Parts: sequence; structure tokens; C-alpha cells
Amino acid sequence: MLEVNPYPDTVVREWESLLFGSQFQNPFLTPLWNEIWLKHFGKSLQAQVILFRNGKGPLLGVGAFSNSVGEGERVGLTLLGSMDVSDYRDLVIFPGREEEVFRALGKFFQEGPWKYLELSGISEFSPTAKYLPPLFESFGYQVVQEVEEVGIYLSLPPTWEIFLEKLNSKDRHELRRKMRRLEREVSFEVSEVGEPLSLIESMEIFFDLHRKSSKDKAEFMTPKMQDYFRELSARFQERGWLNLSFLKVDGKEVATFFSFEFAGTKYVYNSGYDPQLGWISPGIVLAGHCIRRAIEKRISVFNFLRGKEEYKYHLGGREEKIYRIRAVKA
Repeated sequence: MLEVNPYPDTVVREWESLLFGSQFQNPFLTPLWNEIWLKHFGKSLQAQVILFRNGKGPLLGVGAFSNSVGEGERVGLTLLGSMDVSDYRDLVIFPGREEEVFRALGKFFQEGPWKYLELSGISEFSPTAKYLPPLFESFGYQVVQEVEEVGIYLSLPPTWEIFLEKLNSKDRHELRRKMRRLEREVSFEVSEVGEPLSLIESMEIFFDLHRKSSKDKAEFMTPKMQDYFRELSARFQERGWLNLSFLKVDGKEVATFFSFEFAGTKYVYNSGYDPQLGWISPGIVLAGHCIRRAIEKRISVFNFLRGKEEYKYHLGGREEKIYRIRAVKA
């Protein structure tokens, strides 16, 4: 039932087909995401893609892993990715075959040289969070499941007016006030990549606004990280998954959202704004306009991803637990 490939070139189509039919879908689980992450951050890793299938039948599950090495030995098997750029990590499994796949993974882990198996970035809504811990405990493994981080998301209603009505009175008043003040006091527009800037020009503006936002963001956006974002944006734009939005005031970009639109969900991956324009709350205003556009596109979920920034709650955000699950051989 189980195969191990060093790289998924031969199964990309199967992998994507499996993902688009699974219960938990997001861009971080695509073969393209894993390819880009490996190229920029994982060149020194012992990476492997584990495929689950019945004989020569269709793919039932897939997971991208790396070996954690200590003193020359493989001591751990971990999902590919890193907390700083991979908001979710997980296996992709055909619905209804979760127990079968996790039993095969447990046997593979047991027979291998590893001391522990660690799955980080697991959403509380993923079948992995439900099925893996009790199943691995039944195998005799010591399993620890802990909250690694919290993400914030919005379930979008069919209209902008309903969205506003669902906010509490104070948050609704503040959002309307900030959006109306912008309309009243300055000349502004909300634009996206291709309206009319090229992606290359747009990314340079994104980098500038991102660095201006805070010291932490400036330190995060190293030249290596910029190269990663450039390739990510170009490759995701080719697939129609990229959404790079800007708020322009008096013809100049003052806030930006770097987002993905994937399988009915908008994911806000990163952002930036000019703090000199803080008096107009450019980030909040841009968020409001992006939520309205997402509703118009009939997107069902607006996902702010990791981080408990206060403004997300003021926009009606709900918390999503992101787990780290660690299984250790007894």
C-alpha cells in the first residue's frame, strides 16, 4: 500500500486530483508549494514523498516528509515545511480512507529507524487531528497533541450588507466610519495585480510596504525571503491562485495584501502598509474592501491565517486551533 518517492514529479497530477477531492484543501498542501519550499529552504534536507495506494490502484493518500538527523542517524520523521512560511502542513487523504492510511503510516514509522513522528501545522478541521492521535495511541505510541498557533478566519455570507450586520454594533460602526472617512477625505482606489502594474513591479511595491510596516517584518523580508516570494507569486499567478491587492491613496500604494484564492477560500498570507498614513487605518480599510470583493466573487471563507492580531477579531474573526502532534515509540 505504501511507496516512497524522493520527489513527486511522476505523481503531481494524481496528488492534485486527490487534494481537490479531499475534505481539507489549501494551497500549502499542493505539490507546487512543496516544490517551491524545498527549492528555497530545504536543499539540505532528506526529503521524501510517501504515497499510499492499494496495489496499483488510485492514490489514497500522500504526504511530504523530511528526516530529522542527529549524530548521523535519522531520529525523526517530520512533515515538510516550516512555521515561518507554512501556515498549514498535513497529509492529503481520500475521504473515508483516513484510518487505512494512518494505519499504513503507523506501520511504516514502526518499521523505520525513527524515534519520533512529528506533524506540525495541523488544523483542528483536518481529519488528521481527529483520526491520527487515538489511532497511534492504540498502536502503543506516546502521543502529545498541543496547540502550536491560532489562526483567524471568517465565514462569508452571501452579501456585504449581511456581513456588516453580523458584526457587533461597535465593530460595524468603526468599519463603516473608517471606510467612509477614506471616501470623504482622500482620493483612493483598490487595485489588484494587472491593474495596471506588472507582477514584478507590484512585488517591489509589496516588499517596500511590508518592510515599512514593522521592524519584525523588515527583518523577516531578507533577500532570500524575497526570492522565495518572487517565485511563489509568479508560479501561483500562472495557476490563477495569486491575489495581490493594494490600497492607493492619491495615486500611491499605501497598503497591500498578498493573498491566495484557492478552492473557495481567500488566504491572506502576508501584508504591509505605510505607517505614515496610519491616521486613515489603511490596513483595516483594505481588509474591508477585500472582504467585500471576496463576497462578490462568492468566496465562502476569508482566512487571515496565523496570528491573533486584534483587527481580525474586529472584523468578525473566529479562532482555528493549529496543532502539533508528536508520536514517540515507547
